[in-house]
Amino acid sequence: MAARLLSCRTRAGVIRKDTRGAKNMTERGACDTMVEGNPLKAVWAEGGCIGTAWLGLGALPVVEMAVGAGADAVTLDAQHGVWDRTTLEAAVGLIRGRAIPLVRVAENGATAIGQALDAGALGVIVPMVETADQARAAVAAAKYPPAGIRSAGGIRHLIGDFKAYSTGANDTIAVAVMIETARGVANAAEIAAVPGVDMLFIGAVDLAISMGEWPDQGPAFEATIQSIKATARAAGIACGIFTGHVSLALDRRRQGFQLVVVAEDVVGSAEPIKANIARFRPAADHTDPVPGAVAFVTGTNRGIGPHTVRQLLDGGAARIYCTARDPAAIADLIATAPDRLVPMALDITDDAQVTAAAAAAADVTLLVNNAGVNHNSPLLAIDGTHRARQEIEVNYLGTLGMIRAFAPVLKANAAAGRPCAIVNMLSILSRQNLPAMGSLCASKAAEYSLTQGARAELAAAGVTVFAIMPGAVDTDMTRDFQGPKMPPAAVAEAIRHALSIGQGDVYPGDMAAGVAAGLALDPIGTEAMLARFLPPPFEG
Repeated sequence: MAARLLSCRTRAGVIRKDTRGAKNMTERGACDTMVEGNPLKAVWAEGGCIGTAWLGLGALPVVEMAVGAGADAVTLDAQHGVWDRTTLEAAVGLIRGRAIPLVRVAENGATAIGQALDAGALGVIVPMVETADQARAAVAAAKYPPAGIRSAGGIRHLIGDFKAYSTGANDTIAVAVMIETARGVANAAEIAAVPGVDMLFIGAVDLAISMGEWPDQGPAFEATIQSIKATARAAGIACGIFTGHVSLALDRRRQGFQLVVVAEDVVGSAEPIKANIARFRPAADHTDPVPGAVAFVTGTNRGIGPHTVRQLLDGGAARIYCTARDPAAIADLIATAPDRLVPMALDITDDAQVTAAAAAAADVTLLVNNAGVNHNSPLLAIDGTHRARQEIEVNYLGTLGMIRAFAPVLKANAAAGRPCAIVNMLSILSRQNLPAMGSLCASKAAEYSLTQGARAELAAAGVTVFAIMPGAVDTDMTRDFQGPKMPPAAVAEAIRHALSIGQGDVYPGDMAAGVAAGLALDPIGTEAMLARFLPPPFEG
């Protein structure tokens, strides 16, 4: 939340500015939501922003998760969600005293609004308001007479101090009306001017559909929502917008919107489920490129390289070009299958050698870019950049040169009906920096971006591109790493499996899989975890 967030003093309803800077509601101390004074309205009055969890699944454990995580507000969606009268009452009970309870009511009606407030909500968000008369009806439904038509009652209030609640509720309850149609936009100024309206809340998806701007939401849509915000400000009230996820919520907060959605349970649950199921399923219409393949594997003298060669041999590759800077270093490997293994001298940073290799191996259908270098160097704790330059030259530019040289070969063989692929040996550190070897991470991040770009450019030609991203592997590259390491043979097995099912991004081992999951769920927390592995003092 913004630096001007307020804290609340319970029982007295007194609001004061927190001079220690931005804090969420939990850190400031939970507000008793049944007393006079509404921290939501106080934050808005001071120009602050509230981030709400938007819940529609009707699941009480999810409510507990949201308030337990320290949500500033929780909005129960009774319009499109599956809350009923009983679960809504119970959910508000879980929220009270720990966060601000809000309800997006099912409709602009006295019963829907009254029941939400009787449950203990401190504010209602009223959908599909298009005229000033509809806004007045929403306000009236939220206010006790003589200001409105709200009926006195509600189990939660009656078992408490109803006299104290009822005498302050008209000032306490926040009323937000949703602008989500072209007609609502046209009447926004008149709606904002209705006494008792505290916020114009933009229903972004419905508004975009109404404007014919869905799903792209281009410049016309953006101009419209900014105009609604300006209208609200001119009327002296707040403006909020449905954002659905925290990245957009952060940006809308920057723009001055005062109620944004930082998490949403329906899409937040459904999208990961769909994505994970799709990722686990073998790629449709995928053909395993290994049986009968002519493979070209770099860096086969040590580490993962020779194990990869053996996996390809076991998978039925017809021929494998095995490369090293010094072919003598791979003599023992070649001796294991001299009829199928072809040694070749190659330095992937030597453009002439790379070009010559592609010309000599015009039958290649599978390119495995395994060669790499890791100096185990941090970014700032060493003098000079020569190590970082070599890592970029080998890991990024060397891989780029190999792909550029072999792309015409692979395209031609794919056009001839042969399954063709590229495998890039990366690291989970291509997704997240480990400070102890920060310059390697930067080069691997560049190589991962290269992999994504090559995947897109070569897809139409029928060439698939794979990224293999293990954690620490027990090779010479990680000899100084103190921690669990997976055997290189296991990484080679993962490469073979990925090629067989068409899995594009692969995270072999517990370490890589755990970091990948952390990046999907909590990237900031994952970064902080790895940031603890700082480089030791460097000498020499």
